[in-house]
Amino acid sequence: MGYLTASRLVVNTAFRFVFPFLPAIARGLGVSLERAGLLLSARSISGIATPLVVATVGRGERRLRLAGWSLGLFAVGAAVTAATGVYAGALVGFVLLGLGKPGFDAAAQAYIADRTPYHRRARYLSVLELTWASGLLLGAPAAGWLISRFGWRAPFWWVAILVGLAAALAPASLDRDRPAAEQEGAATKLGRSATSLLAVVALFSLAAELTFVVFGAWLEDRFALSLTALGVASLVVGLAELSGEAAVLVFADRIGKRRMVVAGLLASGFGYLMLGGLGGSLVPGIAALSLTFIGFEVTIVSAIPLATEVAPAARARYLALLMVAISIGRAAGDAVGPALFRWHGLAANTTASAAVTAIALTGLLRWTAAEARELPPTR
Repeated sequence: MGYLTASRLVVNTAFRFVFPFLPAIARGLGVSLERAGLLLSARSISGIATPLVVATVGRGERRLRLAGWSLGLFAVGAAVTAATGVYAGALVGFVLLGLGKPGFDAAAQAYIADRTPYHRRARYLSVLELTWASGLLLGAPAAGWLISRFGWRAPFWWVAILVGLAAALAPASLDRDRPAAEQEGAATKLGRSATSLLAVVALFSLAAELTFVVFGAWLEDRFALSLTALGVASLVVGLAELSGEAAVLVFADRIGKRRMVVAGLLASGFGYLMLGGLGGSLVPGIAALSLTFIGFEVTIVSAIPLATEVAPAARARYLALLMVAISIGRAAGDAVGPALFRWHGLAANTTASAAVTAIALTGLLRWTAAEARELPPTR
């Protein structure tokens, strides 16, 4: 657990610091914000290949093999981005980053789910998911400091070194994979509820990305914040996310994972509407943005343990499909978000986010059933 948590902290840091510093990265590459947003879109859309990575690199349900190779892909992607320093090289690097992270996430989540009962699983997976907020809390200020002193490439070099080390340590840190004969499970069969959950995840990921991809540009353009100040603003957002993840840790196993997903969608939708109206003022705008992050974290962190029991015999493969759903949503948001921002400012992004969130909530309530094993077993 400690190894997976530490490794995922570095991986998530690499994913998170790009958002507040996307304008700085765009300037370093000599491209527009819209073209830089396409880097994030390419990173996200490459996650569609996660089932192929799981089937080939991970050989279906092999956690150790999948984790090690995925971390290796991620380290190479960071190194290529830093070494080339041009848009084409960054594009290749971001694609490799997008291939590596979902594979590692699926391996880590399946590894923990294998070893925890369902009625306590949200608690353990929430600990792993705390690294998402921590990546912003720790990574954004550090990245801002590195970029302001050594240029936009510096954080990517550090990520390449640390993730490469994690890949090398995987065989000594994780249990050996079971023999192939013991891993044979039923093929992933998707009923209406399972398919609906994937669609809901894709939609709320799209909603979040439409706004999150431009929050750094909003803070820089509207309030002329420096790189250091952007790092501090990211700290506030990271604390909000940490609150959302902590809420899942404390409440999800008690009141039910699906109910927590509903609560997260309601909170994030309300936050988008607030942000659209308060985005002209810094402190109220940051407060509204924080609410959207809290809601999103409650949603995604609750959805993961819910998904782990959809196909227990093919857990990594279904979680790979979940990563695909997240990737599709993020890729669409990364591609459209900057254009919406340039067209009509932050209000265009937040309005679109709120509308898509409402669709996701409708789909969850109508077509995604509560799990039969939602409550703890009775004596």
